[in-house]
Amino acid sequence: MILGQAHANTNIELVVGMLLFTVAGFGMVFAGLMIGKFARPALPHPEKSTAYECGEPAIGESWVQFDLRFYTVALIFIVFDVEIALLWPWAVVFKQMGAPAFWAFFVFFMLIAVPFLYEWKSGYLSWVRSSASQTRADAEGAAGAKTAP
Repeated sequence: MILGQAHANTNIELVVGMLLFTVAGFGMVFAGLMIGKFARPALPHPEKSTAYECGEPAIGESWVQFDLRFYTVALIFIVFDVEIALLWPWAVVFKQMGAPAFWAFFVFFMLIAVPFLYEWKSGYLSWVRSSASQTRADAEGAAGAKTAP
């Protein structure tokens, strides 16, 4: 019985210790923020309210049309970054599990590879569209302009 009671007290002490650690952490962060708020000077100026863009003055409005190719490249990078991050654990488990691990990763890889191949074939991954597709689009636009009233 004494061993069981000591174990229960240890768990309570552990929870209380974690709670005190969390409260102390939040307290230090809050105290630092409050000290900074009261210690720094409050000198409002219109220049301080302007948008800051990498040390360069902002040109034009912030609501500009942004090229979606940047987002496409970023999303594809994230997808393949996650895939590579999951490739290491699979390689470690593959030796131990064999065929089930292979088929699990094969399905995972196909779920990523098929959309990638579709985007590649559709030309969404080309930063600059090929001249053949550009001239075809120009020809279709010119034909549409001739038939327009």
